Amino acid sequence: MLRSRGMPKALSVTAQPLASSTEVMGSPPLRLYLAAGWVVAGLLNLVVDFLPGLARKPGGVEELLAHSVDFGRHLGFGLGSMLIVWLFQRFVPAYAGLAWSAFAAFALTLGSLFLPTDLDGLAERTAEVLGIGPALASGAVVLAISGAIPLLAWLTRHRAFDRRWLGVGVRVASALGALAAFYCNVSVSPGSNPSAHLFLSWITAILAGNALPPFALPAALVPRRLPLLLLCSALGLGSLWALFGRHSNTVMIRLARRPSSLHLLAVLHSDGGMDNVNATLAARAGPFFSPRDGLPAVLPSQRRPPPIPRPIVVLLTIDSMRGDVLSKPERAAYMPQLLELSQQGANFSTARAPGSMTKYTLGAISSGKYFSQQYWSGTKNRWPSEDKSVHLASVLSEAGVFTAAFPATDWLQNGNGVLRGFEHNQFEGERLPGRDSRWVDGKVLTGQLISLLESNVERPGFYWLHYLDTHHPYFKSGKGGSQFDRYLRSLRVVDGYLAEVRAAILRLGLAERALVIVAADHGEAFGDHDSSFHGNSLYDELVRVPLVAVGPGVVARPIDAPVSLIDLGPTILDWFNLPAPASFMGQSLVPLLLGQSRQFTRPIVAETRLKQSMFFDDGYKAIRDLRRETLELYNLKTDPGELNNLSDEIDAERDEHVLLLRSFFQVQTYRENGYRVPYVK
Repeated sequence: MLRSRGMPKALSVTAQPLASSTEVMGSPPLRLYLAAGWVVAGLLNLVVDFLPGLARKPGGVEELLAHSVDFGRHLGFGLGSMLIVWLFQRFVPAYAGLAWSAFAAFALTLGSLFLPTDLDGLAERTAEVLGIGPALASGAVVLAISGAIPLLAWLTRHRAFDRRWLGVGVRVASALGALAAFYCNVSVSPGSNPSAHLFLSWITAILAGNALPPFALPAALVPRRLPLLLLCSALGLGSLWALFGRHSNTVMIRLARRPSSLHLLAVLHSDGGMDNVNATLAARAGPFFSPRDGLPAVLPSQRRPPPIPRPIVVLLTIDSMRGDVLSKPERAAYMPQLLELSQQGANFSTARAPGSMTKYTLGAISSGKYFSQQYWSGTKNRWPSEDKSVHLASVLSEAGVFTAAFPATDWLQNGNGVLRGFEHNQFEGERLPGRDSRWVDGKVLTGQLISLLESNVERPGFYWLHYLDTHHPYFKSGKGGSQFDRYLRSLRVVDGYLAEVRAAILRLGLAERALVIVAADHGEAFGDHDSSFHGNSLYDELVRVPLVAVGPGVVARPIDAPVSLIDLGPTILDWFNLPAPASFMGQSLVPLLLGQSRQFTRPIVAETRLKQSMFFDDGYKAIRDLRRETLELYNLKTDPGELNNLSDEIDAERDEHVLLLRSFFQVQTYRENGYRVPYVK
């Protein structure tokens, strides 16, 4: 990389390779190219927002502020990089090796602190592919990503690239690499994993800086220190405002929906800290806003027919099934069996899941407690294996009910604690092909369920099968078509399994004894709120789910009363005429199943990745993000799509919806021994 011809030596800032092993990391060219790389990464973000298919509707001043904050943060990272390398140049000019070592140690330290939680899924797949332990796989993944930063910076500054033809090749390769890193940043796991996105932005910036051709500062700026000082001061103050200023909810939410935006506070913050409880408001809200330790068990429903002898409950949960799958005819056509069940039984049209990820919802159904109420332990992958909560299957097993779970993945076995207390819970069977090889095929699980029904036909029983065949990338019924087409086809395959279970119940003569419940663990986003998949938000496309129940005495009707899947534990115990532990946060739906009515006093809550939400009887819904410190409030009666955030129009310190949300989690969150609710994927 040669200096531009005819340019005064004092003004040249062209990229110079390391002339020797003692040349300092942090020579003037390097620090300017690092800063320029961050600026380019910020400009890429601006460009992507205006590309067809990715552009959002104009948002006026708030949209402009969001762009300014994001670009200012990139500029701030660039100026910070300049300052760091200038300090190395100023104080350790003779020790290039020490400077590079310090840079590498800095990147690796940050990676080891923040990346493991965000990359646990990738580490699990790496461990499976390479046949190594999870801890080793996690270390390898973190080393590969964080170690790429100093390695890329060093390689492209090496003296071997001083030759013109090789330098051009390096710039071209760096440009392609920057675009590839940026593409990964905007397309992989959007809306979550801020640490991973921060490192991808860092890699993008380094490669973008390396891709820039030789350039020089404007000649008018260099000899005049005052204009240069004023410019740098203005840029620095703007960057500090962007990085650490208090921005409105609307701006922060817009940034949160852009995966390549820099969220420094989201990386550093672990939770929202302690809230003051409004005791008067909490008492008026009901008994679930107070500690429940020591309360008596909740007795079964009284207004009901005589208990069914040797009852059977079959709970079938389907991964990623949206709540609107039956409400739109073109989608319901893919699930004729579920549609038929909804017409023959109780169809809860406004059911919500207690989380937008599988372990959050299934763990809440099993334990009767929300995610924040359980103790999740482990250094990398967090599980409630040491949590002391009473689980649904344990209560049933102690009462003499045969309990069986059919885990589609190994972490749903008793030992991990998401599901616990089952007499039969074994992860076995033919795996799904390709990328889904970590999961057992639903056809195999359906056969296992039917086989156990046949061999335990005389016993009361609780059977729980969770289908993962509908999980992304939706390859269960081929790879052709759009993602949504594949998703619907996968649902059609699982709907066939529902038909097999229903036919087996009829064939075995269990129709007068068996209650069949079909639900989903969460929904799935396909561009809703600029997001895809699940787990990254608490909007209704992710927490609104189907809930259908068919069985003896169940009245066929649509039910629009808002309910939660956390009500399933008390409902199933009530169906067996057993009391529910006071620790269970749901309330029985049996009166509704039998055509009666009931008043609910429990709130409807959902969680995911340090986000919390609560649905209220007046149709309002509040969402709180503890990492980004944002708040959203929607009136679902007038705004079912959750598009008009009312949070900037209210006094958050006095609004009852916000106060109730905070009060509930302050009272009901597990906090013993300094424990803090973790960020769990």
